[in-house]
Amino acid sequence: MCRRPDGIFADLILFGPDRLILAYSFQIGFALSLLLLNQHIQWFHKWAVSHLRQTDHETDIPGMAPIKSQGLSLTTKLTLLAGLVGFQILGHGYVAFRLSTKYNLGSWTAITVHLVTFCYFTIKLVLVLQDAYAENYIMDAITKRKVIYNISWEDPAIDHDCMGTGPGDVVLTISSAGCNPLDYLVAGADAVVAADLNEAQLATLELKLAGLKELNHDDFFAIWGESDYEVFTRVYKSKLRKNLSPSAKCFWDENDILIRDNFMFAGTSGLMAYIMSFPARFFGIRQHMEAQTGKCPRGPLTTMTLFLTRQILSRYWMWAWLAPLGGVPVSQLELLKRNPMVFAERIMQICEVDMWTTDNYFYYGYIVGKFSKKCCPRYLEAKHFDYLKANVHRMIPFRGTWADAAESRDDFTIFSLLDSMDWMPPQMVAENIGRIVPHMKREKGRIFWRSFSPEIHSPVLAQFDPRHVPDTDRVGWYMSQFVVDKIPANYDPSRLMIPLADTRIGNSFAGDAKVMWIMATYGLSNKEKDSREFYRKQGKEYDGFREALLPDRDLLLRHVVPWTRGIKTWVSVGCGTARDIEYVTNHILATKCQVYLVDLSPALLDVAKERVVALGLDKFCTIVEGDITSKEILKQLPPVGTVDLVTCSYCLTMIPPWKEALEVMVKLLSKTGYLALIDFTARDGQAKTLTQRFYKWWFAHDGVWLNEDQSNWLRDNLDTMWYSEAESRLPYTPFCPTHYLFCGQKKSGKNTGRSKIAMRTT
Repeated sequence: MCRRPDGIFADLILFGPDRLILAYSFQIGFALSLLLLNQHIQWFHKWAVSHLRQTDHETDIPGMAPIKSQGLSLTTKLTLLAGLVGFQILGHGYVAFRLSTKYNLGSWTAITVHLVTFCYFTIKLVLVLQDAYAENYIMDAITKRKVIYNISWEDPAIDHDCMGTGPGDVVLTISSAGCNPLDYLVAGADAVVAADLNEAQLATLELKLAGLKELNHDDFFAIWGESDYEVFTRVYKSKLRKNLSPSAKCFWDENDILIRDNFMFAGTSGLMAYIMSFPARFFGIRQHMEAQTGKCPRGPLTTMTLFLTRQILSRYWMWAWLAPLGGVPVSQLELLKRNPMVFAERIMQICEVDMWTTDNYFYYGYIVGKFSKKCCPRYLEAKHFDYLKANVHRMIPFRGTWADAAESRDDFTIFSLLDSMDWMPPQMVAENIGRIVPHMKREKGRIFWRSFSPEIHSPVLAQFDPRHVPDTDRVGWYMSQFVVDKIPANYDPSRLMIPLADTRIGNSFAGDAKVMWIMATYGLSNKEKDSREFYRKQGKEYDGFREALLPDRDLLLRHVVPWTRGIKTWVSVGCGTARDIEYVTNHILATKCQVYLVDLSPALLDVAKERVVALGLDKFCTIVEGDITSKEILKQLPPVGTVDLVTCSYCLTMIPPWKEALEVMVKLLSKTGYLALIDFTARDGQAKTLTQRFYKWWFAHDGVWLNEDQSNWLRDNLDTMWYSEAESRLPYTPFCPTHYLFCGQKKSGKNTGRSKIAMRTT
């Protein structure tokens, strides 16, 4: 019996050299085409998400640039995108099938390769579609005047407990569905400004205000507690419509279907409630909720349901699909990505305990499909109706951002910003906070916000020294709540409004290649690391390459450094080419801050001198060449104990006696001074993993010693205002080492309430 020959020689015998060359040519070509297709999908992903941000509706929202018409609606664009995904699936599937059958490329091996490839690219393209939707659904809802939130999913009881809302307060909050603004009115506030960009949300609030003016409690509750369409049609044209603004009239003339089909299921959050209502009825959960026993139902079916719920909700991909239904944008969803299991456990606490309490109207309304007079928001309770009717004029709807609304008057005492700042990058947080603080009474002003992050998520907010509010939220979705009881006396919000100059630096591939060659030869050939010689050879290509190599320096200098606290003297240790001051040129000019630029390398300081002059900062900057630990160098700096700010940007890991250097930096600080650093490190709690050990070995070749003890020393020896870690890819490599950002003050000897902050990992 003859055995079939194996290997390449067998292919030559069975198929001949021409057939073999053709087969392998197809394989090589196919592999190259996959690499090209992968790159094209990445480009297409970026284009699709950014292009779909351009909607087909114009807006005249105050403070926002007009959005020009693009001709196609978001639905049409997403449909076309879905068509492209389908075309790719069919096309690639057909090509893979033909290659496997017509050309015998390894039988089952080829089929497996093509199947895996097909699945991989299909998933990537579906993710493009998902991201395009998630990035755009909120703005699409705003421009098309669609309801997103049918009830406010923030428990107002926490607001009043931590801030003591009452007479004398003027409140700015976000309208949403109007539940929370009306609860502030119930609490006795003198005035409540309810801001929103979405006309549909403001129209909802206006209709509630009209009902308070014109209706009795039974009719008012019938509409907003039970979504009684018969009552709505009876009173809308005769009593309510005349009290609405033109925009709200237009909305409700066209959208009475929201009441007809049950307003509890309106909007994106209502859609999620509607989907949940089917299993709730099937498993008897609705009946148990209506019974108001105050306890979770027990039994094998409930146990199995809770187990499956825990497994599903611990998967980040599931939240990526479900979150948009609950009105959660992508930027906020990223906060869940830090630890989805923790959030899943929080959800289980809700499912097993919190949602069954007899006063938890949030879950009662969604599961039952209506409120009861014993379980409803306070503005629907009969005992508060007459008070609201008499004080409805104190509610002021405002179309625009909450920063726009803040500028409408100067007597605010409370800013309740919900979770809106979870959606914002640091610069947007800074601009909005900078606009609102001047319009509040400093002696009485309080700021309250919620977050999906377990800690303060923005360095701008950390500068308030906010107080963490204990979690008693009946909703339970938010991982943390914070309140600023009083604006710090030395807090200057105008520093947040300093314009940022365009400081982008590019570099050529040839320049990058030169720097990488110098780094490689230096790391391999020199046992004794001489940083002066190392930087001298790199010349002016230094900054261009390191712009991508050293991420988040702009974040540190612009937002982590507390410019709001009156920075007047600044020592920059290891300043290099003084690139750091370029990020905050306008801050230096506005504050007239005196900057001392310290570095060992004369080659880099030559570039620093040129930069200082070019930026017009020669009157504010002093160049100091030498080692920060040298007594001679200290004589050229401000006296010990008088410096407002010391920074060290990607330098500490290159200083062998780093503890000595840090101790000198801390001694320079005044009692209220700040030490701010950014540098590479080993990921917190993962220093002994194979990946982190590799990065330590890799960086050591260039005289950079990754050492988690440095960041630990900072947090142990100073009062931490901000600490975060993140990953970023090294140029031209697949490596993503960790870097940290830190800002702190000298130990005060008391608990300042500041905490370690965890940022998202990128």
